[in-house]
Amino acid sequence: MADSLPVFDADDVRERLPMVRCIELMCQVQKGLSTRAISVPLRSFLTLPYPAEAASGDSAGLLIMPGALPEPPVFGAKLLSIYPENGRLTEPLPVIQGQVLLFDGRHGGPLALIDAASLTAIRTAAASGAATGALAREDAATLALLGYGVQADAHLESMRAVRPIRHVRVWGPNADRATAFAERHRSPDLIVEAVPTSERAVQEADIVCAVSASPTPIIKAGWLAPGTHLNLVGAHAPDCREADGGTLARSRVFTEIGEFALAEAGDLLLAIQEGAITPADIAGEIGAVFSGELEGRQNPEQITLYKSLGNTAQDLIAAHEVLRGG
Repeated sequence: MADSLPVFDADDVRERLPMVRCIELMCQVQKGLSTRAISVPLRSFLTLPYPAEAASGDSAGLLIMPGALPEPPVFGAKLLSIYPENGRLTEPLPVIQGQVLLFDGRHGGPLALIDAASLTAIRTAAASGAATGALAREDAATLALLGYGVQADAHLESMRAVRPIRHVRVWGPNADRATAFAERHRSPDLIVEAVPTSERAVQEADIVCAVSASPTPIIKAGWLAPGTHLNLVGAHAPDCREADGGTLARSRVFTEIGEFALAEAGDLLLAIQEGAITPADIAGEIGAVFSGELEGRQNPEQITLYKSLGNTAQDLIAAHEVLRGG
């Protein structure tokens, strides 16, 4: 172990954690979670008293996520501050900020301190990319992005890594920011357009990535074309969701960790409360699809859905890759 603790900033993370490699790592770690070779505790959230009067009503908080991996033998924790109002400032600041502290599982010594925001952005999109690679139709070429922030950038990269994306429609509540996103990513081989409604973005899309901060549905079942694949990423609380209950009812649904999803995923919990689905309607964990133990898409017309929450095992394996040097 080095005398001083290595510190990796956001630029280091982006350099050392390429998207394609991170997608491979997410497949690996989700297999371990589904076989219970890897076990992580439920994360905890401490509500903070500031900012005292958030315009949106969203609370600031500290998210604490500990965990351990058997291989590579590392353990650690991710500590995140979450300030929803930061994204709504005239000059936006990061909503999520924090660090991952990585330890050596063989001797217990600290190995590295790694910027958590950049790590989270890449591994979250990579997990969606892994799920999309397993569930979306092979010819999926039209992408709907509901959101235009960091996760939209990362998800565009991950979707292009696993499918031949040629047309992107982006939507968000601020039309200027949606337009800026489209202009930034448009290229000769990629059509990117900002659209005025989430309905327009979703209609006829092959893949939908919901990476918004919306607490209420921005996807409705009647908008979805047969064969669509959805990644629901933005809602992380039991009382928030990006898709209505009908969307869940129309879909073959996969989670990361079933227990966690039934404790935290508002997209699922609210649909269950409404009677749109039951827990038995959830097909299973995405890791079981990766390992071949569970069938993913069953036919070209089926709608598939991956509910992302994120977990510490994903963070730790990504952090170890940063430490390795990519």
